[in-house]
Amino acid sequence: MNKLLIFFTFLLLIVFPSCQVTENITLSDAGNTSEGEIIVSDFFIDVLNDFSQFMATSDSDESIMDSAVRDFANGLSSNENNSNVLFSKGEGNQYTLSFDFEDITEALSALGGVENFSVLKGDDHSLSFYLDINNYSELKEMIPFLADPNFEVYGPEFNQGMSEADYSDMIFYLLGEEAPEALQTSLITINFTLPGELTKAEGVTVTGKNSCSYSFPLIDFLLLSKPMSFSISWN
Repeated sequence: MNKLLIFFTFLLLIVFPSCQVTENITLSDAGNTSEGEIIVSDFFIDVLNDFSQFMATSDSDESIMDSAVRDFANGLSSNENNSNVLFSKGEGNQYTLSFDFEDITEALSALGGVENFSVLKGDDHSLSFYLDINNYSELKEMIPFLADPNFEVYGPEFNQGMSEADYSDMIFYLLGEEAPEALQTSLITINFTLPGELTKAEGVTVTGKNSCSYSFPLIDFLLLSKPMSFSISWN
């Protein structure tokens, strides 16, 4: 698949996130698993197809979105920390992606070669997440396209101090009248199932004795006007 097309696919998925993403992470002594679901709106597909008219595509019969998600799955497979990577497409524009992994913090820091990775920390009984404008650069090292000049203008470093209303206006002019509403309704949800009973749960919604959920509107990530964080511990 054309590398530029892959970039624009994930650029649109983040900047114009007309989709819902749910990630279910299970941590256990027997092994750790991640199961994700992405539901993409028809409008996103239409915008993506508009971009594809200006780019060279492969001879594959797969759609642009299908190829992009499959390429992401292949990237997970190439990481020795991961195993049993499975990708499937359901009805419409629904995708599921699952894989097993060893250590979640080592996997993320190794992905970008980031030493002293501060965004996500954890051990056998705790996990904490903290992201603000000061450590955002660690994500840029881990996810190269975040540092691409074509994306940076949409990201938090270029938009410090911008209000949600002003950001929505910018997206409106770039992607059309449906874009602001799609941006406002886009939500990322991460559900955790833990190997023990929760003893600390800050910044999350407790859903059971050993489970919790962390959700955030994607606009919070794009602006980073305030830190994003959670901290959990279990026995």
